[in-house]
Amino acid sequence: MAKSTMRRTAYPPRIPCSPCDQRRSAMSTYCFFDVREITDQAKVEQYLAGVFATVEQYGGRYLVLGGKSDLVEGDWQPVYPVIVEFADSERAQRWYSSPEYEPLKALRVAGTRSNAVFLEGATPGSEQTAVQTRQGETSKTPAEIYDSLFVPALFRQWGPIVAAEARIGRGDRVIDIACGTGVLALAALNCVGAEGEVVGLDPNPDMLCVARRKSTRIEWREGRAEQIPFADESFDAAVSQFGLMFFDDRAAGLREMMRVVKSGGRLAVAVCDSLDQSPGYAAVADMLERLFGSDVANAFRAPFVLGNAELLRSLCAKAGIERAEVKRHRGTVRFASIESLISTERACIWTLGGLLDNEQFKRLLEEAERALMPFVTAAGAVAFDMPALVITASKD
Repeated sequence: MAKSTMRRTAYPPRIPCSPCDQRRSAMSTYCFFDVREITDQAKVEQYLAGVFATVEQYGGRYLVLGGKSDLVEGDWQPVYPVIVEFADSERAQRWYSSPEYEPLKALRVAGTRSNAVFLEGATPGSEQTAVQTRQGETSKTPAEIYDSLFVPALFRQWGPIVAAEARIGRGDRVIDIACGTGVLALAALNCVGAEGEVVGLDPNPDMLCVARRKSTRIEWREGRAEQIPFADESFDAAVSQFGLMFFDDRAAGLREMMRVVKSGGRLAVAVCDSLDQSPGYAAVADMLERLFGSDVANAFRAPFVLGNAELLRSLCAKAGIERAEVKRHRGTVRFASIESLISTERACIWTLGGLLDNEQFKRLLEEAERALMPFVTAAGAVAFDMPALVITASKD
């Protein structure tokens, strides 16, 4: 694919108005894109033909659209900055994961080299809070670290996929089991519309604390998959992504999910495919084995233990779920750099951060700079396949 240099004329200068103009909030969320280079002008033009309508549809507005930037400190210089404002994080996430924007996002990713972040706006008292919390980021919970680092790199892409496999429709009532910080629940909310309802269930109160900041429309409940606190046939669909492998009793969890689904309803559960299908993480596991032994390496391999279609079908049979189907979907892990990948693992005590000390992480990074080089893109980012297996079943 031929590369082209960035042109200021690539994006139209006119910015459509939106309802957000009239309802700016102290809780606004800002989607900041830095388009570094256009690699496929045709895809960019297709993207531009549709993106403005989607932003307006979800209540956003453009604050910056390729404006001139003057470097006054440091060494970072945006090439083509774009900032979109939404009234809150929920609206921003709904737009980013919406069925209207998903195909356009694929065009942008394929046609440009760019970076994107979501920024939460300041709230009253933010100045004092910032002083307290920026002292080495010590006040961030593992759930907040997970949501800010792992979700964009790995998990956000799967919400719309699992929701589609569950055939969630407008007006449906949906429960997301092991909802974490709400990636799949938000995708489900986008599908059910104003008439529907979504419940997110998770045993971790810190995860739910982060999730509650994203949407007040979703009912966030603390609870376990093995004992779902709802009556039989309460939901049109039960969904879960990347939680089944951590259930205390996997068959019981699946059985409970089907119990709360109505007759004619649908189940969709995603798990990581086997580690050999995710070459970048397989390389990390091999490094951990060489450097620190099998206990650390096996702990890292744990999320991939259900990556076998026959094993999943057997598990469904044990749960009394007949005619379950298992389908592989492609996914991609993306980090800004090798250091970013390792730093993300280091930041969270639920992953390697709870297993390795600073000196061990230094050794791991030195080894990773060599071992992960095959997965580094021309832009310096790290990208590799991480497919998932999705179980689907209908309730007679």
